[in-house]
Formats: sequence, structure tokens, C-alpha cells
Amino acid sequence: MTGLKRTPRSRGGFTLVELIVVLVILGVLAAFAVPALTGYIDSAKEKQAVSEAQACVMTATRQGAQNYALVQNASITGKSDGADALTSWAGTLTNEVPTVIGGDVALTEGSGQYLLHVNNPPAGNTTPAGISSDAGVKGTVQWMTCNASGQVLYLVYTSADGIQVVYTNAGTTASVNIGSDEAVVVPTPKPGSSSGGTTGGGETGGGSTGGGISGGGTTGSTATANEKQFIIHLQDIQTKNSAPFANRKYHIQSGDNSIDVISDANGDILLNISPKEHPRPNTVIGDTETTITEAEVPDGYQVIPSSTKIYISVWFEGNDYYLKSIEDDRHNNPFAIDMDKRQLTIMRFPIAKLNLRVTDPEGNALPGATFAIKNGSTTVAELTSDSKGECSIPVKLHDGDKIGYSAFLTTGDQTGQTYVIKETPPAGYRGDFTCSFHLYYKEYPSNPTPHYTTWFRIDAFNFNQGEGGSHSLVNTVGEQDTFHVTNSKL
Repeated sequence: MTGLKRTPRSRGGFTLVELIVVLVILGVLAAFAVPALTGYIDSAKEKQAVSEAQACVMTATRQGAQNYALVQNASITGKSDGADALTSWAGTLTNEVPTVIGGDVALTEGSGQYLLHVNNPPAGNTTPAGISSDAGVKGTVQWMTCNASGQVLYLVYTSADGIQVVYTNAGTTASVNIGSDEAVVVPTPKPGSSSGGTTGGGETGGGSTGGGISGGGTTGSTATANEKQFIIHLQDIQTKNSAPFANRKYHIQSGDNSIDVISDANGDILLNISPKEHPRPNTVIGDTETTITEAEVPDGYQVIPSSTKIYISVWFEGNDYYLKSIEDDRHNNPFAIDMDKRQLTIMRFPIAKLNLRVTDPEGNALPGATFAIKNGSTTVAELTSDSKGECSIPVKLHDGDKIGYSAFLTTGDQTGQTYVIKETPPAGYRGDFTCSFHLYYKEYPSNPTPHYTTWFRIDAFNFNQGEGGSHSLVNTVGEQDTFHVTNSKL
């Protein structure tokens, strides 16, 4: 049988020209792919560094709160154990946030910002040991500053890859390069920018700072309201922090409309409106008294007083309507109103405190002085001055205030609430004194700043000052909210 004869295949390879063409194509692809891949890797490392910095800030915040609680407990119980917990942990405490110049916005979170590639970040206090390990990260916390409440104001973190991230909770002091010669203040966005920060020189969204109360401004909301909506934003009056008021249940009563709402992660409540002429369900009714209450008061804060009233004016024309204005009831509510954002900011106040301070005649702090505070025959608290010559006790101003301690004072009228305080000087000093005092509740100030913690007034009377000692009432935060006791040496 005769088979078919196959033609032999050519076994030749690529020609030189073909190889050159392939190599050129591969080179062109590599020229695009390698930088892109490198950029993706760098971006992933930066995002990881920011995430690790967040973990460190959260850990430091928790530890600061724990140590602050020890300080407060020591102040109330009169025990020396824990009196210097904060300073032992964080070093020198300050309310001044260092200025941060240059860098790229990595993330904006509430009133805090995370920045990358910062130019020569300022140093802070000695870093408490163990923050990185407690946070479960491999990098290093280099610097950190805290205030007297244990709140983290500033933190520098360097990842294991050598990427530096700076956290600051004061956006008004952080200038950020946005890719040109101009700079913006964090977290003010450029026109047309989207919400949320971007890594590597991007723009940050959210509201702007500035305006508001006494030039200090309020931190902007991340919510957006149209002409048939408005925003209630809640924040700490002193720190501008909204975290304690995030993801919490609130009740809105507007006329016959009863609404339960939950604030978002930035302490914002977005509410729909309707005109008084044609009220709609689940809305705030225009030109109608509206109140806000909370299901549970955050720890360490005063309750929103029942006297807090909100009014909105709704323009009704034809079948259409829109928000005309936001107003309070003109009774000194701690509000800041920004009609450009259709936002009403409620300033939340920390628990009020009666402060006690002991010095010698030259003003040097005297630790170890004791104060016994009595209500009739009942001892309310025994306090001991710390290394700064200071101690304090909470004051309950409203039912529902989340004091957090069993020992506290309450306000009353001239005949309803009287306390007696007796001071015993430290060893080597003289000047015992005893006096009676009232705590008067004061209405919310029309301008809340700088009334961060107090709305009460001390009225001291029937005092007996020992030889070589004296006392005075000092206006430090509110109005006559501090006893200043002076003891002389024996």
C-alpha cells in the first residue's frame, strides 16, 4: 500500500526582526506596568501605615481614658494611688496642639486627621512604652501629646516600612500641600472634591472649619442636606470631638411628629422637613417647637437639657417648600448655626467639676492638702491635692448627667443645697479653714466658649480662716468655679 508523503515542517525559529519587535513590545509594557505596580505597592504600604496609626491612636485613647479615670478616682477618694497616673503615663500635659506643616491627606476621621509625608513634624512628649505592641502593630510611635483629660492631641507613627503618619485632632493647625504651590487647611475641601480623604496628595472631603462660636468654629458635618432637609451635628464643645455621639439613638419631637433616629459615624442626624401648613409624617415641622433627647447619655457628659428647643422656618410657596432658617428659642442654648450647610451644631459639655487649688503665698503648688466636703453630717467626699496642688469633684447639673462616680455634688437654690468644706494643710503649713457654700445652677451661656465644663457659681459664706491662711473664689472656666486656698509655712 502506498502511503501519503508528508511535507516536512520547517523547524526554523523567530527571525531576528521578530525577536526585536517582541522585546520592544515587552519593554514598552514594562515601562508602564512596573511604575504602576510600584505605585500600587507603595499605596498599599501607605494605607497599611495609616491603618496601623489608627490602631495606635485608638489604643492611646483607651489608655489615656483609663489613666484619666485613675486621676479622677484618686481626686474623689483622696487616695494618692493614681493621682499622677496621666503625667506618669504621658509626661507633660498640654491643650496646645503643635502646628503641622506640609504633607498629604491620608484620612479624615471626625475631627481628627491622618497625614502622610509631613515636613519635619514637631516633636511631642516622651512616648508611653507599649502603645505599638498593645495596638498589635510592628511600627513605632515616636511622639505623642495629650491634654489633661487624657485625649490624644498629636501622634507620630512610623511603620516597619519606614512610612511616617501624623495624627492631629486640630485640623485648623494643619496645612496640607495639594500638589501645587497652594496649601489648604485640613479638612477644608477644594470645590468639587468628594467626601473622604485620598492617599498621596488627594483632597479631603467633609465640612470646613471656622465660623461658629467665638471664632473657634465647629467641625463640619460629613452629611449633606438638600433644601428640604437640615442636619443636627453633635460635638464636644472643647475638643470638637464627635466620636462620643456617633451611632447613638435620639428622639425628635416636633409638634405631633415623634421620630426616633440614629446619628451617623460623625455624630450627624439628617432630618427631613415639612411646612406647618401641610405637615408630613417623620419630619421636623416648620415654625413648630422641636426638642431632642437621647436614649442614653454618653459617659462623662451632661445630658441635653429638656430646655433645649429647636425651631426651623420653612418657606411654603404654592405646592413647594424649602428650609428658610434654623433658630433656637433665644434662651441661651449652646448652638452654632451654619445655613450654608443647613446645619445646627449642638455643643455637648463634659461633666461639670468643682475645682480646688492649694498654693503657698508665692503661688507654689502644695500637694497633700486634704478637703472634707459634708452635706449636713454626711461626708460626701474627701479629696487630696495632687502634685499640682489640685483636686476636683464632679457636679451634677441635670438629671441624667453621666457622672461615672458615686461621689458628686449637686446644685440647688439658696435654701436647698448647702455644703461645708474643711481644708487641712499639708505637713509644715498652717492655715486651716472651714466654710459653707452653695452651688447655683446657671443657664447655658449665650456664647458657650470658653465655658467648657461649668455652668454653676460658688457662693461661699460663714468661713473661718486659720492663722496664716486664706481662700478666694476664682473664675477659671465658668464663673467662680474654683476654690483657691493659700497656706503659709509654720
